[in-house]
Amino acid sequence: MGLVFRRAGVSLVCLFCWLLPAQTSLRFEFDEENTRWRLANGVIEAVFQLSPEGAFQLVEMKHLASGDAWKTGGSNALFRFRIDDKWQNAQTGFFLLSQQSQPVARGGRRQTIVLMDAARTMHLAIDIEMYTGEPVLRYGTRFLNLSGARVHVTGVDMLPWDFSGGGDSYDALRVEQWHAAGDPADFQTHISPLAPTGEPVSVDSGAHGRFCGWMALAAKSGRGLIAGWEFDGRATATASHWADQDKLALSAAISGIHHPVEPEEEFPLPKAFLGLFHGSWDEAGYVTQRFVETALAKRPEADGKRIDEFPYVSWDSWRYGQDLNEATLRRNADIASRIGVELFVVDLGWARSIGNWHADTMKFPNGLGALSDYVHSLGMKFGLHFAFAESSATAPVLRQNPDWTSSSSYGYYGAESLCLSHQPVKEWIIGETIRIIDEYNVDWILQDGENMVKECRKSTHTHHPLDSNYSNAVDGLGAVLKEVQRRRPNVLWENCENGGNLMTFQMVQNYVTSIVNDASGARGSRESVFGATFPFPARYADRYMPEEELGSYQTRSYMFGGPWIFMNRLTEMSTQAIGFAALEIARYKQMRPVFDSARIIHLLPPMPGFTDAIAAYEDKTGRGVAVVTRDGSSEGTTRIVFSALDRLTTYRVSFADDPSTLTLTGAQLMTDGLLVRLPGFQSAEIVYLDAMR
Repeated sequence: MGLVFRRAGVSLVCLFCWLLPAQTSLRFEFDEENTRWRLANGVIEAVFQLSPEGAFQLVEMKHLASGDAWKTGGSNALFRFRIDDKWQNAQTGFFLLSQQSQPVARGGRRQTIVLMDAARTMHLAIDIEMYTGEPVLRYGTRFLNLSGARVHVTGVDMLPWDFSGGGDSYDALRVEQWHAAGDPADFQTHISPLAPTGEPVSVDSGAHGRFCGWMALAAKSGRGLIAGWEFDGRATATASHWADQDKLALSAAISGIHHPVEPEEEFPLPKAFLGLFHGSWDEAGYVTQRFVETALAKRPEADGKRIDEFPYVSWDSWRYGQDLNEATLRRNADIASRIGVELFVVDLGWARSIGNWHADTMKFPNGLGALSDYVHSLGMKFGLHFAFAESSATAPVLRQNPDWTSSSSYGYYGAESLCLSHQPVKEWIIGETIRIIDEYNVDWILQDGENMVKECRKSTHTHHPLDSNYSNAVDGLGAVLKEVQRRRPNVLWENCENGGNLMTFQMVQNYVTSIVNDASGARGSRESVFGATFPFPARYADRYMPEEELGSYQTRSYMFGGPWIFMNRLTEMSTQAIGFAALEIARYKQMRPVFDSARIIHLLPPMPGFTDAIAAYEDKTGRGVAVVTRDGSSEGTTRIVFSALDRLTTYRVSFADDPSTLTLTGAQLMTDGLLVRLPGFQSAEIVYLDAMR
């Protein structure tokens, strides 16, 4: 079932928003006598213990402000993986070798606990991280093979959690990815009750999966869990509740893993995180988004400094398809620079063919570098579309190396799929990417492709034939991005797998943004942003706008979120539309600073014949913005009743179109609300909220 929202009296509401305690310092304590660890950051506290029997597990995790306590229901070892045919978990006997805690980047602290099994065949290094003010645990395990022989990791559970149900009942929130075809297609949200008899609610995630790699669980009492896993390959997560056993269990099993680990080699299990919230689904999203920005997300930086203009206003050439040429692009660049575009991207079609990543000399007689120089001379960044995991069969790379394809091909514009975890393929792609960046002076890569984690069962490749899901995700895609970004750190990357797939918490570590709709129209854009901004920060929801005739309904349907990408043929737009676009771009640039640390509030979901609304509010500054869109509704006004404001603060309220400027207290906005006028049958209004300090 979908999310249900109240339509009468639209409310900007966070049902339960806890204030952070004054003490937010990280406190990691070790009780050597009882082999017990207590980790706290002022917001949550977690207790771990190695029992006298050698079982390592979480004892309790507590939300300090609400008092919500999540107690172990049996096995919470933070690791569950299989070596050949034997599972390693809390029931495996271990003894403590060492333990230490140390600071980590971004203001966090890591507790490392090193265990050895009784047979002395392995070390397990368990890493647990906390960050100041974030009610989230991040964890991972590194397995060191001491058996003296090659072994295979044949199973990994990234969410090995088992809690007491507390006598409560639960709902689960899941968010879909984007699909070129399917039902539904644009980040639809699902709330599903957990059956008390143990039937699981499932999340099929990763590249080519149905859902984002995230879930949230909420009890009827208001307490809740959020969970995310940092893996780009396919995984199936579940949540189950057995009321008669008072048991709530999570799991997230990697599909098709068969990874060889040599003697003395270390294998890191993909990391994951578990967080606590209390209240609404918006609060679950806010906890996730703030943690992602604090601890995980790749920052939009150049030369080590934050890019103040991010999220960019961008232009992309795809409305011309592959019918590109230098003259057409130069004319579009002239207009783009005049209206305030900051990033100019040449989409598919610039190369001689997919896989032959040299500029087409017929389309670019002066060379692609000349176009890049021209774009830079206009004050814009230059970006290129790059589908590095695909190649035409006629491209030189496959004519010379026909075995480099994966055993399954995904048909990206008639191209073959390359196996990224085959070592020579990976080395070639890294070299080609560096050459392209340097030769064409590239600032931005729009990385595209059909399923970036290919299935490959070839025994002639350097990966194990049963391990392509893990190997192509970690040793392939992840390794390529890591090495290129190490060598060219100032180039920013956009994820565009299949128009809005690969929505994982490994993705956010490699890219500064991600597409969430593939030119699926105004309402489709709003639907995508509405769903994607539950698990992901707003900057990971960029939109492609293809229309040439523009009004407030069109532009503001694409305005909320990360980079706003024009895909219009600018040379075919009317003078009036060009002028309107410049005005709307200026409005977006006024809005975008709010998105950086805002609380995203999902007011009304987009539906034909109704008015929808989404908002962002920044607690620290008291700034907020709401976009309210009338999509054929019979009502020309909508009342927004705000919540979670400071009742004693005075706010200045203004609009993009309505000339009214109001001065209202938080108490007035939360009691009487604000009337938003939407005179057009299809129209949109922007509401600005500013605290008067």
